[in-house]
Amino acid sequence: MAPLPRLYLNKVVAGLAQMLEEMDIDYALMGGAAVCLLVYDATRMTEDVDIVINVDHRNITTDQLITQLIQRYPSDIAPITQFGYTIPAYKLILPKGQVQLVEIEIFDYQSWPQRPQYDISRARRKTLQVNGQVVKVFSNEWIFREKVLCQYQRQGSDKEGTDIWDITSLLLYLERGKPELDFDRDRDLTAALQNLLEKRPGLAPRLKEVVKCSAVFGEWYTSEWGHCCGY
Repeated sequence: MAPLPRLYLNKVVAGLAQMLEEMDIDYALMGGAAVCLLVYDATRMTEDVDIVINVDHRNITTDQLITQLIQRYPSDIAPITQFGYTIPAYKLILPKGQVQLVEIEIFDYQSWPQRPQYDISRARRKTLQVNGQVVKVFSNEWIFREKVLCQYQRQGSDKEGTDIWDITSLLLYLERGKPELDFDRDRDLTAALQNLLEKRPGLAPRLKEVVKCSAVFGEWYTSEWGHCCGY
């Protein structure tokens, strides 16, 4: 797959958002596409789009939505096979008329209950205007937290470096005191943060300013966090 410059990514996410809006599907973008939209750096590109959907009373899960997207929008969505599983791909029309297929990875909390962060009803999101279309994205802090975990879980892979780049970039856009930045009650986040600091010790000052993690930064920081947030 070819990386998507921001201009092309905007076309894809705006087109997908319009389809989901027409189908009355609540969602949020995550992963590299979300970082590209939240961080203003033309050098950051992604090859696909990841979203989480909310399963409402109609019980439209990921598998059902994939089928409906392919059937309802055949001019815009093509089915492709990935590891023996059918996923949708957006048909991006390039300037010379070529078609680039952009994979769309879809997740939902009902199908992945082991990932409570996918529960959209409890997650903070933000809305962006992309090519005149409202696009829903997880909050900066939500994306940051997931990237801290990802760089730990994907050590040794090509994506580890990208995850760390994203973390470094997102640090400029975080708001201290948000619940996603409280790592104290999650051992996996604590381990991931410690691992990140071992690889990038230069990030410590900024991380200490925004992330609550007494196991890594000590009790002094816990009291400072509480003072900052009015606890």
